[in-house]
Amino acid sequence: MPLLWHQFCPGKTECHLAVWGCAMPCNSCLNVFETIGNALNSPLETVEILGSIARSIVDNLHVKGCQFFMFSRDQKQLESLAAFDAGEKVATTSALEVEGVLSEVLHGDTILIKDCAFDPRVQSLPGYQQAGVKSLLLLPLKSRGQVIGSMHITADEEWGFSGDELAVIRTVAALCTSIIVRSMFQQILHDVSEYVPQSLEVKAVLDQIAKSITENLRAKGCVIRLLDADSGRLELWASYGLSQAFFNKGPVEASRAKAETIEGKCVAVYDALQYMQYPDAARQEGIASLLSVPLLLRGASIGYLRVFTSRPYEFSSEEMYLMKMVGEQCAVLINGARLYSQVKDKYEKLMVDFHNWFDWSYGAGVTESKKIA
Repeated sequence: MPLLWHQFCPGKTECHLAVWGCAMPCNSCLNVFETIGNALNSPLETVEILGSIARSIVDNLHVKGCQFFMFSRDQKQLESLAAFDAGEKVATTSALEVEGVLSEVLHGDTILIKDCAFDPRVQSLPGYQQAGVKSLLLLPLKSRGQVIGSMHITADEEWGFSGDELAVIRTVAALCTSIIVRSMFQQILHDVSEYVPQSLEVKAVLDQIAKSITENLRAKGCVIRLLDADSGRLELWASYGLSQAFFNKGPVEASRAKAETIEGKCVAVYDALQYMQYPDAARQEGIASLLSVPLLLRGASIGYLRVFTSRPYEFSSEEMYLMKMVGEQCAVLINGARLYSQVKDKYEKLMVDFHNWFDWSYGAGVTESKKIA
């Protein structure tokens, strides 16, 4: 971690991450990175990790408060994840409407408001004005081009800093973004491991999985389709977050999803409209990117699971790997339910055959005995 810092502060015993204009020891800034490193190696939950990072930023950079937000699925609100406020006045907002200056953050801009009292952009953030915040720094939490939330740092005095200082804070924001994204996928895996053993009602469980994926990833939606060997089409088994109009577009041919259904490969598409069978329907639905993973059973694909985003997004190899694990769990669930259904059908047929045999063998004699009595 020191190497990272010396990229910005080579050979210095003091840095100019000086919020109020006075020099501040490099160790104070390094403490923030040390907090992040320690948190990543701890068993703490994500919210607790972000809370400890927020506190370290406040303590070491001598600011008023630090708060982390995530965008809601419709990206109309910022939902509070974690915060620390020295005065316990600012970090109380549960959600913020995405308008005004926050819309700029949504598009990936870093915003510094030096004097909240005279900047009209703060009118959409009344909580900061009421708490007596002087300066406000808004940083997007970006993962491969997609903004998933924002990091807010507040100060009760006018704040200004250099490009190198901003680079350090952006590095902290990037590390926090990685923590949040990893947590999303871990939560999905946790949900899947809980849902799968609960029921053999396949569609109900797959619907729960599609919901968990969509909500945890703040995605546009998710679908799970299974291959019908007779028709060669991919039948819809579960979905979440997408309109009925989108599914009314027509049948989905397996030949259009060759990589997932035949070759068993993960497919990440930045421009989903260039890949999907019905691009006009996808455009109307507001789909930008997609990740499609095969449902593999003994090496063969029985369908796919697709995640759609509303903004362009580049999925990492780690994200693709984690989603492939989810796909494998879904395939196991489907196979188990199919085996159960087959055993149940055989059992019911056997019982029908037994009752027919019993009635044929003993039914007449039993009836005759009752008549004599």
